[in-house]
Amino acid sequence: MAESKSAHDERERLADERERIASERDRVANNRDDIADQREAATDARDAQLDEQEKRLANLELTLDERARALREAVPDMVRRQQEAIDRSRDVLQRAEQRLVRAEASLERSRAAIQRDDAEIQREVAGSSERERVERDETNEVTEASES
Repeated sequence: MAESKSAHDERERLADERERIASERDRVANNRDDIADQREAATDARDAQLDEQEKRLANLELTLDERARALREAVPDMVRRQQEAIDRSRDVLQRAEQRLVRAEASLERSRAAIQRDDAEIQREVAGSSERERVERDETNEVTEASES
């Protein structure tokens, strides 16, 4: 009976050891489950954070697209207005150049008229001087003839 008691004790000790090992396995499995739950919660939180960042980036992208579109629309309009201003300036410049050409032509005509008038005056002065000289010569001849 002592053998059977010791075999019984041995079986009981082995059963207790098995139960302790099973309990340890359960505890380790529970720890693994807790760690897996924590990892899942951390992953969910990170995913939520990434989703939020992605939404913000998408909104920023839309904002940038709108700004780019507005700039693309504004630039051609600005370029068109500047081109129109340049064209108007060219028109004003062409009209001013035409007026300048006409003024220069008028000035040349005035100078030619002045030269003609000066030439006529010179001819009249020369003719008048010639007549005075001739009259003086005649007067001198008459005076000399009467004195003689």
